[in-house]
Amino acid sequence: MNKEELKNIFQFLENSEYSLDQDIINNHCIDWRGDFIGTSDIILFPKSTSAISKIIKACEKNHIPIIPQGGNTGLVGGSVPRKDKGEIILNLKNMNNIRKINLTDNSVIIESGCILEDLKKKLQEHEMEFPLNMGSKGSCQVGGNIATNAGGVNYIKYGSIRQNILGLEVITTSGEIISNLSSIKKNNTGLDLKQIFIGSEGTLGIITAATFRIYKKPQERCILWLGSDSVSEILKTYSYFTKIFCDQISSFELMNKKSLEILKKIGIEFRITKEYYCLIELSNFQDIQNFQDYIMDKIANINLNLEDVILTKNEQENIKFWNIRESIPLAEKKENFVIKHDVSIPLERMDQFIKETDQKLKKNFSAEIINFGHIGDNNLHYNVSVSKNMKPNEEKRVLKKVNDIVYSHTTKFGGSISAEHGIGQLRKDDLKKYKSRFELEKMKSIKKIFDPFDIFNPGKIF
Repeated sequence: MNKEELKNIFQFLENSEYSLDQDIINNHCIDWRGDFIGTSDIILFPKSTSAISKIIKACEKNHIPIIPQGGNTGLVGGSVPRKDKGEIILNLKNMNNIRKINLTDNSVIIESGCILEDLKKKLQEHEMEFPLNMGSKGSCQVGGNIATNAGGVNYIKYGSIRQNILGLEVITTSGEIISNLSSIKKNNTGLDLKQIFIGSEGTLGIITAATFRIYKKPQERCILWLGSDSVSEILKTYSYFTKIFCDQISSFELMNKKSLEILKKIGIEFRITKEYYCLIELSNFQDIQNFQDYIMDKIANINLNLEDVILTKNEQENIKFWNIRESIPLAEKKENFVIKHDVSIPLERMDQFIKETDQKLKKNFSAEIINFGHIGDNNLHYNVSVSKNMKPNEEKRVLKKVNDIVYSHTTKFGGSISAEHGIGQLRKDDLKKYKSRFELEKMKSIKKIFDPFDIFNPGKIF
């Protein structure tokens, strides 16, 4: 189908709601890392739920596949079209209104195209916050966060986005608008169908709005930075801290030495003496006087081998340490060839997983391991930097072998091959190995029920 035919099909849209400019389209056909590059002949920017409903009806009638797209910050190729499949891009950036902030029941109704950081800034005006937080918050959109069940760095206290959604507005393959944006917390009236759409990566319907829980902003925050040569010591620290600080801990991040050393490539340098570091964010919800003294008193008698202990004194210092952690993915882009993994491992087995997997990869490849992640929710970004001397035609072979090692060890230690990034295009083949036949068949059956003509984000997950 050519551009003129597509223009005629979507003639009900305003001129500002679509583009046939190939340069604009091409910018939306590549993922953030540059790993997935597709093609499309039109990109749509609808401004209303009713416009999206008309788009879907037109696509169903003409058998046109739709790729829903937010900020396009995903890392598995889930929000970009494939090559030469006749897919159109439905970008939700114009669906960005905050419809209602309800301070009585602590909720907000927000459209899917709203940038996460914009939502957070708006809530700050009311001394409230939405707890989802990640490095891409300045460009990711909440619809994409919902579609991938985003976790982020505050999972340990608030859970994933799934635990914070009260209602959804979704458009089905027939163009029907299912709107249930209620703010009620308890609703035990049969199956909770909104949960089907959360984490479905845009394969079942188009999410246009959501009702979120919001929370009281803490009195103050501070960062505790700790170093150790042992993952087991870091894990003991986690266990100890969760007991003495309980819900005052909002984040617990792990970084290995290599992940911090590569920050030099983007101009961030600081003293690194230990093999592992952790960043712990503690929040004062109870208006504790002299919060820093309170923390140091609590950890004064810790019988652990911890060094390089730093406790921040103000928000400026908090931002500095979070910048260290959040800049690691950007620094990774400067590495020659990094094979990335987003796994989750039971905490009691994480030390052994790292030891055995490191040993196997270093034995078989000239590789360095870049480990970082949200240890408080079992999530480890286990990334492998492969030798710069590797020949281009070796990349596919090495990629497969590295993935086989990492994913087989993940399964061995009772983990998951995707903790928070989803499946997309990247992990489709791997999913077939690590999901049971029963699970895959039921997932495909659900897809068939909600999207019988395979219009929504085809070629992803399944």
